[in-house]
Amino acid sequence: MNDTESLFSGFPAVDHEQWKSKVIDELKGAEFSKIVWKTPEGFEMEPWHNRHTAVRPAPEVPFRRSTNRWRICQQIAVERLLDDPALLDEALTGGAEAIELRFEGVPESAEVVRLLEALRSLDLAKTALYFSGAIGDPAALLDALAALPGFAANSGALLFDALSTPDADLPIPPHSGFRTLAVDTTRFHEAGATITQELAFALAGASDCLSRMIDAGADAAEAASAIEIVFAAGTSHFPELAKLRAMRAMWPQLLAAYGVAADATAEPRIFVRSSIRSISTLDPYTNLLRLSTEALSAILGGCDTLQLAPFDPAGSVSEEFAERITRNIHLLLREESSLGHVIDPAAGSFYIETMTAALCRESWKLFQQIEAAGGLRAAEASGRVAAMIAPAADARRKAINTRRRTLVGINHYTVPPVAEVVAAIQRHPDATKISGYEKLRRRMIAHASAGGATPRAALWLHGEPSKSQRVAAFADDFLRSGGFEVLPSVTLDPETCNCRALLREEPEIVVFCWSGESDLASVAKICETIQELRKETIIVMAAKPPENAAELLRAGLDRFIHLGSDASADLLSLQHKTGVL
Repeated sequence: MNDTESLFSGFPAVDHEQWKSKVIDELKGAEFSKIVWKTPEGFEMEPWHNRHTAVRPAPEVPFRRSTNRWRICQQIAVERLLDDPALLDEALTGGAEAIELRFEGVPESAEVVRLLEALRSLDLAKTALYFSGAIGDPAALLDALAALPGFAANSGALLFDALSTPDADLPIPPHSGFRTLAVDTTRFHEAGATITQELAFALAGASDCLSRMIDAGADAAEAASAIEIVFAAGTSHFPELAKLRAMRAMWPQLLAAYGVAADATAEPRIFVRSSIRSISTLDPYTNLLRLSTEALSAILGGCDTLQLAPFDPAGSVSEEFAERITRNIHLLLREESSLGHVIDPAAGSFYIETMTAALCRESWKLFQQIEAAGGLRAAEASGRVAAMIAPAADARRKAINTRRRTLVGINHYTVPPVAEVVAAIQRHPDATKISGYEKLRRRMIAHASAGGATPRAALWLHGEPSKSQRVAAFADDFLRSGGFEVLPSVTLDPETCNCRALLREEPEIVVFCWSGESDLASVAKICETIQELRKETIIVMAAKPPENAAELLRAGLDRFIHLGSDASADLLSLQHKTGVL
C-alpha cells in the first residue's frame, strides 16, 4: 500500500455507481442526462470522472522541456514602431520576452531598412522576433533579417500563413531555432469553428506544408522544424486547455506518417493568441477576466509563446496603459501563481485526460476526412471547410442571441459605458468586429449623442415576491443588454388596473413580471387601460408564451421575452419602436 492509499484506508471504498446513485438522488427526479455536457465538439462529457471511468491508457502528451515557462509576447504594429522606436524598449523593460511585429501593408524596401535599424539594438538571442500580417515575400524578408547581428540565434518565426498563399514557395528555416511559416487556425476560430475542427485544420495544414516541402527536397524532420502552429484561445477553459494537449499528443502520429522516427520528432511549437470572438468594446475591464481565463488555458495546455491583445480595443485608455495592464496578466500568472514551474499540470486529471482523448479521437477522424477529400487547400477552395464550420457558427450565434450562452458585459450583466469609452467609440465608430449586442448599445449611444432620449422601461411586479423578483431581474438584464434604461420596479395588483403609478415617469416600455398564470385573464383590460393613459406605450410580458398567446398579443401585448427568445432581434425591434434610429 502506498502512502496515498494509506491515508484513506480507514474509509470504505465507494465505487462510481454509488456516487452516481447519490447524484441522481440530489437531482430530485431530474434525469442524469441533465448534467451531462453535450459539447459543441459532438461528444458528451459526464460531470466527473475517476480511475474506473477515465480513458485508459491516457493519451501520451510529450513534453521535453525543463519548465513550463512561456514567452510573453507583445504585438507592435510596424508603422507605429517606425514612428516611435522606443516602444521596443518599453515592451521589453515591462516584461515582454518576444515581440510580434505586424505589417498592415506589404512593406517597401525603405520601411524594411528602417525596421532593421530599429531592431539592431536588441539582443536577438534573448528576444524572439515574430513577423505577421502582410509580410509579402518571406524569402526577401528572411534575407534582410539574416544581416542583423545575432539573428542566427533568434528563436522567433515568420508567421507566414502558407495556406493563404498556396502557390508560394515555402522557405526552410536558415537555422534550427527560427521558424519560417505558420499553420494559422485563428481565421477558422474567428469564423466559428469548434475546437475539434481547429485541431483537424491544424493537422491538415501541417500535413499540406510537410508534403509541399518534402516534394521540394526537404527532409521531413527538417520541414517539421519550419512550422509554428498558431491557435486562438477562447474562454471555455478546460476544452481550450485540452486543445493544446491534444495537438501535442497527435503531432508525433502525424510526423510518423511522413517517416519521422519517434526519437527524431521535435515537439510542435505552439503560438497562442487571445480570441477576439468574445471581446467587449463597451465594457473593456471585463476583458481582463476573459484574457486571464484564456491565458490560463494556454499556459496550462503548454503553449510556447502567448500574445494577449490589449484589453481595451476601443482606445478609451492610452495604448501604453492598455499594453502594460495586459502584459501584467502574464506577470501575475507567472510570478504570483508560479504557473511556469509545473510541466503539464493537467496530466493525471481524469476529466481533462478524458477530454484530451476525445478531442484526439474526433479531430483525427475529421483530419482523415479532409485528407481523403484532397487536403485542406482543396477543402477550402471547394467550400467544404466553410460548410463544416457553418453549423457550429450558427449554433454559437443562436446561443448568444438567445442568451443561453453568457458573455459577461455583452449579453448579460452589462453596465452603461463610462464617458471615456463613449468618447473613444465616437472617435472610432467602426463596429465590424463587435457583437450584435454591442452594436445595439452603440446605436443607443449614437441616438443619445444626436439629442435623443434613452428609452426607459418600467417593470410591473406581481405575485409571489421571490418569483416575480427573479422574473424582474431577468427583464432588467435583458433590456440593459440592448442599452435601455430600466426604472425602479413597481408592485401593483392587476385586479385594480391602477396603472397611473406605473406610468408616472412616462416609460416607453412596460414589462409585466408576474409569477402567476391566473392573472393572465386581466391582461386585456390592463393593456386597454395603459394605452388609454399613454397610447404609445409598448407592453411586454416576461414569460414564455402561454397557450392563448395569440389572444394576448391581439389584446395589446407587443411580445413575450424569455430565455430562449431571440433577444438580439427583440431588442432591435424595441429600439425601432421606441424611435432609436
